[in-house]
Amino acid sequence: MQTYNDFKVELNKNIDVKYKAFNDPIVKSEYPTSGVRTPVIKKAAKSVPLSARDVILNEFFADNVKTFESVMFAGCLAARKKDYAVTREYLKRIIPLFGSWAHVDCVVPLLDWVDKDTFLRDFRYLLESDRQYEVRTYIIYLFECLEPERINFVLDTLKEINYGAYYVDMAAAWLLAECFVKFYDKTLPLFVTPTFPKFVLNKALQKARESFRITPETKEYLNTLKIRD
Repeated sequence: MQTYNDFKVELNKNIDVKYKAFNDPIVKSEYPTSGVRTPVIKKAAKSVPLSARDVILNEFFADNVKTFESVMFAGCLAARKKDYAVTREYLKRIIPLFGSWAHVDCVVPLLDWVDKDTFLRDFRYLLESDRQYEVRTYIIYLFECLEPERINFVLDTLKEINYGAYYVDMAAAWLLAECFVKFYDKTLPLFVTPTFPKFVLNKALQKARESFRITPETKEYLNTLKIRD
């Protein structure tokens, strides 16, 4: 795949109308959708020679017609391992184009090759955004940081978020549930003395109780921390 038009041709070959009907209510895209499965899009991005990445991404940016699939493709392509400085500049242009939680959740894990501290510093500005998918991008990246030397940073960052947007709140709750499971002693005090909005706290408790990695006794205790009306 050498040009952006090559991607469009490949996209048209893989349109699945039934899948579109199934997937549209799930991804809730701000863009039109074609009904192409995500593995197909990811495979297309992987098939691009890195020498052609700049050409294809510049053609993507120049195209006035964006779709759910084209933004997903561009995000996956930008996130591929190469020179970080170049990747960073592409991400700064693509992240504001994210129009679904699926864009965030599919692209961010592809950045596992990036130095964590560098990414956290370079993209911290996303937390100040009024667009929920930009804030969600930073939160989802924090899943890469659930390790002893960074857990305090993760929890402190979650305290600073402006909550209220659904896909921000859901991402934070999911992350907090993981913090419960992996760093219970550090996370628990934030729920004993409620630190987060009711929805975020209760959803995090729910997700933690659904985990197979904590004991039934702990699940019962977490249930007592739920904020009730």
